Amino acid sequence: MKNILVPTDFTPTAENAIEAARILAKKNNAEILFLNVIELNSGDSINASGGPASHASFADGILIQESIKRAEQEMIRLVDVSKFQGINSTYEIKLGNPFGHIFNSINENNIDFVVMGTKGASGLSEILIGSNTEKVVRKAKCPVLAIKEPITENTFKDIVYATNFGTNEGDVVEAVKNMQASFDSNVHLVWINTPNDFKSDATTRPLLDKFVADHGLQNCTTHVYSDIIAEDGIRNFAGYMNAGLIVMGTNSYTGLSRLIRGSVAEDMINHALRPVMTVSMKE
Repeated sequence: MKNILVPTDFTPTAENAIEAARILAKKNNAEILFLNVIELNSGDSINASGGPASHASFADGILIQESIKRAEQEMIRLVDVSKFQGINSTYEIKLGNPFGHIFNSINENNIDFVVMGTKGASGLSEILIGSNTEKVVRKAKCPVLAIKEPITENTFKDIVYATNFGTNEGDVVEAVKNMQASFDSNVHLVWINTPNDFKSDATTRPLLDKFVADHGLQNCTTHVYSDIIAEDGIRNFAGYMNAGLIVMGTNSYTGLSRLIRGSVAEDMINHALRPVMTVSMKE
């Protein structure tokens, strides 16, 4: 973890993500890139200098320029505060589609960790639109930490890692180990037993022990927890263990495949109050 990206819209939820990034950067001697994207309506158009294009109204151009000015002031305030002393932090302000700029920034700046604030979603909007955080989780190849509530360093002392015993969970394990090393954390490896994917303890216990041994996990307890659906099981188990962080692997399903298969990781980000770290699993 050397280059952390923090998309921000300067809301209280984004401030919680900023504090999480500060804690992580301090622990890992990492650099932070703050990104603010001024979202344009589909009909808005700008020229290279950020002013209105020839067919855009003068009022639209003034509004864009004022938004850039406010964002610049917020960014200067952000990187200049004393709590970021000793952390190499920079910022970018972009115009356009938030997800597009976030994804481009990940690729162009060698980002290896993303911290995002999220308010979650529910109902039809969750299915049809999804938040920018969900889109980043679905596409990013680096770990993404989604934050809702304020956190402290102690938040990461107990980590719940929900596994499917997949052979493609290597990157997830490495992300867990990195967090564990940074915060001297306890890891609680859990298999969630559901009616649709039930395994007896006689099956899961040896699989859990083998997973720990194969991946060299240390200071790790193993658990089987039963619930009706996997998402509720993970969330309820994290509450039972009073864990501060949930870690999950995710697949890059899109379109109809995503609607059919669903995504427990994305559902967790939408509904869990605890921080959720997702890591892309190689297909």
